[in-house]
Amino acid sequence: MYVAPQSDKDWLLSEQRKLYTRSMGDPGYVFRKLWGLITDLQCLRIGVARVAANKGRRTAGVDGITVRKILVDGVDAFVAQLRAELRSGTYRPKPVRRVLIPKPGQPGKFRPLGIPTVRDRVVQAALKIILEPIFEADFYPTSYGFRPGRSVHQALEHLRVLLRPRKAGPEGKRRLTYQWAVEGDIKGCFDNIDHHGLMLRFRRRVGDPKVNRLVVAFLKSGIMAEGGFLRSETGTPQGGVLSPLLANVALSVIDERYERVVWPRRRPTLLTDPAAIQKRAYRRRFDDRRLGRDLCMPVRYADDFLILVSVSPGPEQQERARQLALREKEDLAKLLKEKMGLALSETKTLVTPVTERIRFLGHHVCVRRHPGHGTLVSTAVVPRDRSQRLREEIKRRFEGATFRTSLADRLEALNPMLRGWGNFYRHAWGAAAVFDRLDHYVWWTIFRWLQKKHHRVGKRRLVQMYGRRMRAGKSSFTWGEGSTTLFRMASISVGPLMPWQNAPPPLFAVKSAESPVHNERCTPGSVRGAQKPTGAGRNRR
Repeated sequence: MYVAPQSDKDWLLSEQRKLYTRSMGDPGYVFRKLWGLITDLQCLRIGVARVAANKGRRTAGVDGITVRKILVDGVDAFVAQLRAELRSGTYRPKPVRRVLIPKPGQPGKFRPLGIPTVRDRVVQAALKIILEPIFEADFYPTSYGFRPGRSVHQALEHLRVLLRPRKAGPEGKRRLTYQWAVEGDIKGCFDNIDHHGLMLRFRRRVGDPKVNRLVVAFLKSGIMAEGGFLRSETGTPQGGVLSPLLANVALSVIDERYERVVWPRRRPTLLTDPAAIQKRAYRRRFDDRRLGRDLCMPVRYADDFLILVSVSPGPEQQERARQLALREKEDLAKLLKEKMGLALSETKTLVTPVTERIRFLGHHVCVRRHPGHGTLVSTAVVPRDRSQRLREEIKRRFEGATFRTSLADRLEALNPMLRGWGNFYRHAWGAAAVFDRLDHYVWWTIFRWLQKKHHRVGKRRLVQMYGRRMRAGKSSFTWGEGSTTLFRMASISVGPLMPWQNAPPPLFAVKSAESPVHNERCTPGSVRGAQKPTGAGRNRR
C-alpha cells in the first residue's frame, strides 16, 4: 500500500550505523538524545511503510481503523499530525485489543494476542527502528529470536555444532562435549515480565526521558477484552511491534549469566572487534575443559532456551553433570524471579541427558550413533507428531465437504502449506525420507478424493483428466488441473546449513579494512571444526 522513498531508507541506514557503532564501541554509553530521531518525518514514514507491509495491516485495533482508512488523506498528512502530537506531548497510546488464537496441536488452549491501533503501531515501529541497533550491539550471539538476520535454523545449527562429539584420547574416540541439558520453559513469559525490572535494563542504554516515558506508556496502556478494560501491570503484549525487542532486552538476563564463556566483551579489557571477542570466548571454553572446570552454554530463541552442561571426564561423570544441571535450573529460576518476575514451569522445565531426544524449536535434538558408521553424531530430526499433524491437516482439506470445489482450488490452498512445512524442516536429519513419505500420502489422499468426487469415472479416465507428467526422465506423474500442479516436497533441496548460510548479515555494521564485518558474531559456521560443504542437491544423510 505504501513504500518509503529510497532517500528515507538511506537516511535510516546511516543513522542506524552511527547508533550501532557508538553502542558497540562503548558498552556503558547512555543515549540521551533520541527523541529527535524517533519523531523525524523520515523515521515515521518508514514506520508507516513497515506497518503497511505487514500481513496484519487489515487488522484493526480498538478504534476499528485499518491502515487503508488511515492513509485516505495521504501519508504526509497522517505523519505530520502524528509528529505534532508526539512533539507537543498530547499523544497517548490506546489499549490493545485482545484476540485469542488457538495453539496448534493443543485443543482447548489459546494464545492471547494484543492488537494495537494503527497509530500506535506506527509509533512503535519508529521506536523499534531507532532502538534496535543500540540493543543489537549488546545482545549475545547465542540469542536468535526476533533479531534481524537470525532464524530458527541458525539456532538449531548452533546447537547441533555445540553438541557434536569431539575426539579425545590417544585412540581418537568420540565423547560427549556436553552431557546434560536444561530445557527452559517460562510460564506466560510475555504476559508476566516485570515492568520495573525491564525499564531498569532499558535505561542502562537509553537515558532520553521522553523515550522512556513513551515506552512506559505503551507498557501501561491496558487491554480491552470482552468489552471491559484491564490494567496491564506486568508484561508486554504479544502482537505489538515493539514487544519482541523489549522481551529480548528482558530475557538477555539469561545470556548475561554466561557472559564469561559466551561473549566476554568487557573483561579483563574492553574489546570492540567481534572476531577478537569470539576468540577470547573460545579460548576460555578450551581452558575450562583443559583444567576440568564445569561449563554451561546457552542457546536461546526468545523465551525458549536450552542450557548445555558439561563436567570433566571421570568416575560418575553423568551423575555429576545431572547434579550440575539441577543446580543450574534452580539458580536460573531464582534469577528470573528476582530480576524479571518470571517463573519457570516446574512440569515443562526438564533436565535431560543429551543422548535422549530434546524438544527445541519444533525439532527433536539429540546425540546418537550414526546408523551407518556407528560413531556419535548430533542430529535434529522431525518429530513424529509434527508429521502426523500435517497428515491430519491434509486429510481435513480433502474431506467430503470439499467435493464441490475444484482440484485447482484445493491445490492452491495446499501447496503453500506443503512448501512452508518442507522449507522449515529441510535442514533436519532424514528430511528427504520424511518428504518422500508425505508426498506418497498426499498423492493417495488426492486420488481417493478424486475417486469420490467422480464416482462414475474409472481410474484410467481420472489419470487422463488430472494426471500431469513430470519432468523429462521421470516415469511417474503428479496431480494437477489447468496451470496448477501439486507441489512435491521431494523437490526441496535438503541438508545441513553451510557456514556462510548460518552467519548473520552485517545489517548495521560498516565494512572497514581492520574488521571485515563488524557485526559478525560467534556463529556455528565460525566455530572450529564447522562442517564443510558437501555439494549441491539433495543430501539424504
